[in-house]
Amino acid sequence: MVHYLRYIVLFAFILLFKVKHVHGQDEKIVRIESVIIDASTQEVLPGANIILQSDILTGATTNAQGKFFLTVTKTQQKSDSVIISFIGYDDLIISLQTLTGKESIGLKPRATVLKEATVTAKRIIAEEFTIKQMKQLDIYLNPLSQADPLLAVNSMPASTTTDESASISLRGSSPAETGIFFNNVPVYDAVRFSQLNGIGTFSIFNTAIVERMHVFPSNPPLEYGNTSSGLIAIQSHNEIPQTKTRTISLSLANIGLQYTGKFSPKTGFSVFSNYQPSAALIGTNEKAFDNLESFYAADLGLHGLHKFNDSSVVKIFSYTNLEGYKFKFNHASFNGTFDQSKKRNFTIANYIRDFRHSEFSINAGMSFSNEEYGYGNTAINIDKQDLYANINYQYFFEKLSFKTGVSTDSRTQKLDGKFPVFYYALSEIHPSVDYTESKSVTLTEAYLYSKYELNKHWVAGFGLRKNIPTKTQQDFLSAQGNIHYSFLKHHSINVSFGRYHRYALPNADIATKTFYRSDQVSLDYSLETGIAELTAAVFAKKVSFGSINEDVQGAEIYMKLYLFENKITFQNSYTFINAGRKNDSLQYPGKYDLDYFFRTSLKYQHRSYLDISLIMLYRQGTYYRPVTGSDYIGGLDVYEPVFAGQDHMIRYPGYMKLDLSISKMWILSPQTNIITFMNISNIINKKNVRDLTYNADYSSFNYDYYSKRTLYFGGIINF
Repeated sequence: MVHYLRYIVLFAFILLFKVKHVHGQDEKIVRIESVIIDASTQEVLPGANIILQSDILTGATTNAQGKFFLTVTKTQQKSDSVIISFIGYDDLIISLQTLTGKESIGLKPRATVLKEATVTAKRIIAEEFTIKQMKQLDIYLNPLSQADPLLAVNSMPASTTTDESASISLRGSSPAETGIFFNNVPVYDAVRFSQLNGIGTFSIFNTAIVERMHVFPSNPPLEYGNTSSGLIAIQSHNEIPQTKTRTISLSLANIGLQYTGKFSPKTGFSVFSNYQPSAALIGTNEKAFDNLESFYAADLGLHGLHKFNDSSVVKIFSYTNLEGYKFKFNHASFNGTFDQSKKRNFTIANYIRDFRHSEFSINAGMSFSNEEYGYGNTAINIDKQDLYANINYQYFFEKLSFKTGVSTDSRTQKLDGKFPVFYYALSEIHPSVDYTESKSVTLTEAYLYSKYELNKHWVAGFGLRKNIPTKTQQDFLSAQGNIHYSFLKHHSINVSFGRYHRYALPNADIATKTFYRSDQVSLDYSLETGIAELTAAVFAKKVSFGSINEDVQGAEIYMKLYLFENKITFQNSYTFINAGRKNDSLQYPGKYDLDYFFRTSLKYQHRSYLDISLIMLYRQGTYYRPVTGSDYIGGLDVYEPVFAGQDHMIRYPGYMKLDLSISKMWILSPQTNIITFMNISNIINKKNVRDLTYNADYSSFNYDYYSKRTLYFGGIINF
């Protein structure tokens, strides 16, 4: 512990010691204040977001009286502007020079009909039925997200992910059922440092290019295909950057560069690259990573945008990633190194054309990857290829909107290598067999989704999606209905129901190509004001895949409070999942059967841009099948374990994790700032069980733990 205290004291000293030249001796600090109101009703808007146009990490939120306070330099006041946003209202950009503190700033309610042919951030037709919408700033400011989009989703009460990864389980469903779309194109294998066991550290998406993200934890809108239980739809920016921005990041396990600019008034781009070595992180946290030998990652991403005119735009996003991972693999028959490496590239292209009351779009994507795994008598090579294209047309009447389109999704997975003949005999001396197989699925679908706004309180939606079956594919029809009711200004209720289908290739959760069918119903309630957010939900689903039928029922409740003029933010959620499976006559608990799952965070924000957060996760242990005995196999000199039946599973010990996060921004000039940060994960050093490791004859076992107390720190320079 003394080892960590040295870093904590040093970091706190850097944060709190006031160095005169940080702002410059002659740079005057001014305090900006104003009130945000509804331009139509003149009512104040608590909870509106205010951020600097030159730096989205600098901002404020209006209090219960609609007032905000923002500290800037005198130079910034003369040259900078703020972006003001609030749910249901059009964003407003206003110069700091015009804010005297005496006037109120009016926001206009967002129109539901397109009045002009101007390309804007691409919306989904089922936006009213979104359970959670996150803008870029929401991801950055979420203490649970670590500035990662998928980790931000995992902070929601709807997330039932039970490992420390960016894989997404929503409301008791497998990650294999969750659809992840970037700019209307599906992205499979969306995590970095992915392992054969499903563990993935962060997502492959760079938050800097994310404009907004919609999350449907159940009943995914049928304008998106091949998803059966939950959807994450991410959209990138549609606007040309007006200023050049450069970012350099340096931390224990990352060296990163990013540049955003424009080639011309009609063409903009962002390019980013990261290199992640392991030596510093492992060296600083030797006890936390006792089984981790090394890792590396390098990526390069490009996001380009060209506007032909005010009504049409082309976007291209390309991402390449190389990564490797080595850790100590402990098994009753083998102790050695697990070596994994992966190469990945995917490219997504979009064409969007806006008309006065309609929108036409073409979206295409292709992805290629190669993964290699090796340990003991096992050496696996996996090649994956994904090709996707869709055409969509959307029309807006005054109250009725509809969207229709057709898509084709082709996926191929080739696997070859050496595999153990016996699952319990994994060392180099045990027999293995050469094996090759190829799995593919091509899914062509057409859909129609319509939405009708009865009045300002009621919105109803209905969708159909039909596949064009092949000889090896089932004939199916997906259908859904949605009803949204808003009342008393800040309250709303969503009712959603439907039947959904998905084809999934083998992954960490499934061993074969699998067809999912899911029948779902959910009721979601939401209250959002400037000082509080409250959501609650009840849901049920019946899922069938292969010979397995699964019933899931659950409830969740979430509360967020802004206290002491928004200096303190408190969040707490509770989730309950009752999941049971039936395979022929055998009944047993589902993987995500949980009596309780709590998430709690407490965040303090000081006007000097100092943020301190405490984050706690507490949940029931998951089920596993214990070993009840073993049989000696003389010819192999190894023991074969005897497992308890699935109807006699027991739980791991409960999981609890408490993290501390501290960050501080230093403003050097109107264009330059430095953000320093430090995270201590699992500060109480709780031993959370990931798995069991048995001795050679399975007579005893040791627990394999998730990461123990881990220190991480670094800095980001924006200029």
